[in-house]
Amino acid sequence: MSFMREYAEWNDFWWEKAGDYGRRRVLLIGDSITRSYRDRVQMHLKPSGIAVDKLCGSRCAGDPMLEAELDLMTGSVNGYRYDVIHFNNGLHGVCNDTLIPIETYRKGICNIIEILRRNQPNAKIVVATSTPISPRDTHDILLLGKDNDTVVERNAFLRELANQEGLILDDLYALTVGNLSFPKSDYVHFRREAAEAIGDRVAEIVTALLA
Repeated sequence: MSFMREYAEWNDFWWEKAGDYGRRRVLLIGDSITRSYRDRVQMHLKPSGIAVDKLCGSRCAGDPMLEAELDLMTGSVNGYRYDVIHFNNGLHGVCNDTLIPIETYRKGICNIIEILRRNQPNAKIVVATSTPISPRDTHDILLLGKDNDTVVERNAFLRELANQEGLILDDLYALTVGNLSFPKSDYVHFRREAAEAIGDRVAEIVTALLA
């Protein structure tokens, strides 16, 4: 297998205002970074009546289980239609002692975009670059770990893909790298105030697309 799974895998599905099929919806897809800012995005969009759903987990691009979960979340069995889908998944398969080949990552991302377009043809799709990885023994946002080279390589592919496929790019890497306004709680995750600031940025982009 070219994909890798971690010692323990986790998954977090969330449907806001479940059963309300006529409500406008946004879907956030990603990992624990996405999960940390989902509530902040919902806070911004709640006054407009927008529901913010999420699919977050530990699966890396290229894992067929992730593709099956995305098919479930966005397919006809659910019945929800999304105006905007914000996708941020690039840290798994490089953190937590896993590393997948760049070719696996690229193919996995392309498969995901194909699923989203097939299941949600009217949704505006945003791809977000992954946030930086610090050395494992530090929380310092100013320092970059050896695994960050893989993040940079993946982000370069995302920028190219967005340009080629007409996707919207949310450059969260450029927003956070070396920025003291985004303190970390460990080598990957951000402190609450930083996660909320990322959520503010995501909400700003999503709100503009909903107009």
